[in-house]
Amino acid sequence: MKTFFLRTLKGRMILYYCTIFIIFIALLGGVTYQIFMNVMTNQILHYTEKIIEEKRGSIDTYFHQVVNLVQISAGSQVLRDAIKQQDNQDSISKLFYQRQVSDYFTNILRFNSNISDFLIINEKGYIYAQSGATVNSAYNFFDQPWFQKITSDYFYVYFLGVHAKDYYILDNNNEGNVVSAIAPIYDINSVSSDRKVYLLCNLNVKGIESISNETQLEKTGYITILDQNNNPIYKKTGAQFSLDSELERTNYFNQESGYFTVGNGLKKYLIVYKTLKTTNWKVVAYIPYSEMYAHTDAIRYMVPISILVVIAIVVLASIIIAAQINKPLMRLTSKMYLIEGGHTDIQLFDDSTEEIEKLTRRIDSMIDKIKTLTEENFSYILQNKESELKILLSQINPHFLNNTLQSIKAMAVIGKTSEISRMVTLIGNMLRYAINSFQDVVTIQDEIEHITNYLKIQNYRYPEKFKFDIVISDELRRSTTPKLILQPVVENAILHAFQQLQEGRIELTFQAFKQGIEITIFDNGRGMTSEELEKVSKLSKFDPDEAYNGGVGLRNVHQRIRNKYGYPYGITLSSEINVGTTVTILIPRLGDA
Repeated sequence: MKTFFLRTLKGRMILYYCTIFIIFIALLGGVTYQIFMNVMTNQILHYTEKIIEEKRGSIDTYFHQVVNLVQISAGSQVLRDAIKQQDNQDSISKLFYQRQVSDYFTNILRFNSNISDFLIINEKGYIYAQSGATVNSAYNFFDQPWFQKITSDYFYVYFLGVHAKDYYILDNNNEGNVVSAIAPIYDINSVSSDRKVYLLCNLNVKGIESISNETQLEKTGYITILDQNNNPIYKKTGAQFSLDSELERTNYFNQESGYFTVGNGLKKYLIVYKTLKTTNWKVVAYIPYSEMYAHTDAIRYMVPISILVVIAIVVLASIIIAAQINKPLMRLTSKMYLIEGGHTDIQLFDDSTEEIEKLTRRIDSMIDKIKTLTEENFSYILQNKESELKILLSQINPHFLNNTLQSIKAMAVIGKTSEISRMVTLIGNMLRYAINSFQDVVTIQDEIEHITNYLKIQNYRYPEKFKFDIVISDELRRSTTPKLILQPVVENAILHAFQQLQEGRIELTFQAFKQGIEITIFDNGRGMTSEELEKVSKLSKFDPDEAYNGGVGLRNVHQRIRNKYGYPYGITLSSEINVGTTVTILIPRLGDA
């Protein structure tokens, strides 16, 4: 069924139209959807970058306030006086100054909720004073991997990334990790590079987180801040994706700002980041692609539905159009079936379209010509069959039969019974071969046996009149040839070439060439003049009503070969007076019979 459908013009038109339009519509829909998605992604990216820029400004302001506060505190006279007393052995004075430091820190923390606590670390790395709970006196800050000494002699604030707050002896409110701002405390009047004391300011991470996430990014998207080691200073509760594992494998944040994509499938995320001016940390926005694509759900459903609807319309339209185009052809086919059944008087003319009109007009003209040619050909075949019958019957020349019988009678009179027996056998073989109408093509061996029988009979009739020789390979004997093509040629030689000769010679040579098999019949008779040769060589001008003679025999052989095999097969002649005549017969070399 499928093969039949594809073999019909209607089926192919439907298939081709549908295939072309479906591919075009699919490509158009896919390209449109991809362009829309790119535009939407760029808009979301642009919107996210604007949010990140705003957040960077807010967070930079926050950290700038911390910097100012730490700078003021690091230069406070209270802290400088207390540090001068850290080597004082007077415990009362030392306690007094520590109390002043504690009160100073308390006053700052009372009006600034962004700071968790303060610590002063001496030049050996141990705690000197703090605003919060008691610190383990044996805890050395300089030995911690997260602590970084400031090597510059000039005063500035440096921010430390996320680290554990594990130096308190007991502090239920300060569990977990913190970020810190650190600055050296200098006595402006007495700066010594070999003795540096540090002010450590721990920041309230929740305050930073609240500033960062004031703006919602989709449903589960959020903003975080990465420290100098690309570690997040806080993590979004319930977030489906952690940046830590990605950052451990790839250094994504190697530019001042940028964006990239991580993950795949349902866990694919857009990451947009910018660098803070105050801390050189990164503000990072994390947005799931699944939530970005949620905005295009309607489009994603509309595009395939629209494509399917258009495809259905295209298929229906293709069927209707193909049916309309195919209708005249179906009418033409129906009429052709009637003509095939013998109704040749039917007219195919159809003017539904210009192409069909031209086609049917020419087919009608062709049918009329075929009818005329058929009638003419039928008449020609009847005439040709009649003429062939006459000529084939004339191959056994009545004069030849009469003369042969007279020869047999003469032999009977003188008692040559053995010769009579051989001649009767020979004439019987010739008659049986000639009148066998069921075999039009025979082997060359059969044709040679027939011509040999004929030549033997002629030798009985004309003793010592001529000799004959046949040259052929065993391979060619098995090839095929039309029946009775040699006898007319040989008979012409005997009747016309040797009339005035005491003794003649006939040579039959069979040779294989590229075009076929060439049979050469040569006689050393009197030959022909150029006028005689030209007359005899007009082999194509065949007149079936002409009385039998040698020329008619040659023409018959030539026309039979030419009609059966076409050009260039047939007979050619060459002759020279007093030298002889050569008749060449060319037939195709066919398979073994």
